[in-house]
Amino acid sequence: MNIECSKCKTNFKIKDGLIPTGKKITFICKNCRPNIGSEIPKSLIEKPIGNNAKLPAIEPTKTDASKMYENDIGLKQKIISSIKDLPLMPQVVLEIQHMLSATDISIKKISNLVESDQSITAKVLKIANSAYYGMSGKISTIQQASRVLGLMGLSEVVTLAGAERVLVGKLPGYGYESEDLWKHSLAVAYGSKVLATLLDPGICNTAHIAGLIHDAGKIILDRFVASKKTEINIFMETEKKTFLDAENKFFGFNHADVTSEICKKWKFPNVMSYAIKWHHAPSQSNKDFLSHILHVSDYLATLSGIGYDDDDLLYQLEEGTMDFLKIKQTDVSGLVAKITDAVNKISSTELEGLSTN
Repeated sequence: MNIECSKCKTNFKIKDGLIPTGKKITFICKNCRPNIGSEIPKSLIEKPIGNNAKLPAIEPTKTDASKMYENDIGLKQKIISSIKDLPLMPQVVLEIQHMLSATDISIKKISNLVESDQSITAKVLKIANSAYYGMSGKISTIQQASRVLGLMGLSEVVTLAGAERVLVGKLPGYGYESEDLWKHSLAVAYGSKVLATLLDPGICNTAHIAGLIHDAGKIILDRFVASKKTEINIFMETEKKTFLDAENKFFGFNHADVTSEICKKWKFPNVMSYAIKWHHAPSQSNKDFLSHILHVSDYLATLSGIGYDDDDLLYQLEEGTMDFLKIKQTDVSGLVAKITDAVNKISSTELEGLSTN
């Protein structure tokens, strides 16, 4: 079926079935509106009519765990040691995570803790008033937010506010603009939350936070990637490999390994650190449920086109992941639409404010 950009009037061909019968939408193409806002994920839209390029189907591929890549031991140690230079997650976020693990949880204590950080407080109120939570303009205090959102909801919003400090910024090595990593992280966070809600509601909060910080290791690796940019580009082009492959080849490990170490530094639960470590290869996670959720969410976020096109279209689902989570191919477009809608609502009016405070 075809769809027309409401601004430039260019016709695009999209896959049948993505728009429910009878639903009217406004579509703005990537060239006219490069930021979040389009209701149709850009990665699900084929090139303008007349171009034969097609969106590849989701076809699982096997991870070759036995393949060893070249690495420089000295460089590896340098990268690992540089984790200490990563900006700390705000103390408020870390203390709340610690409180949530206690048996005597107090919303009042958590609210008071949030209010002790004026910057976090302002951002929490902005997020809480976003369209996603349906409270636009109705929440004016942290105490009120805690009553409306509940304990887990407040924790989620506080973590979003804290993570923004760390995840916003240009990463020239990877070719990301200032908000690319942040937007992609939001998509994976809400994708993980959507899947957890469907499959195991008890881990929703954990899945959301793990999705939010799953790529933080790229912040550490970026300057090292930039120093080998030419070699990496040649390797990826000639060997038809992904950025993940390039990380393993040139550094001996990848951004997921680094993020796992960051989780330990931030004292997040081991279940998050472990799942993030294996989110690109869940078959090696000893059937860890959260690893599989992050893997699928990362792929769905890529399809949504929010933030950046992770490794272009070479990134694929590992064999058996969909079956493990009991997700059908026919579920994919609906899941992508839910992720896109969630990110649009959480960021449509608040993202700019977050980035300037």
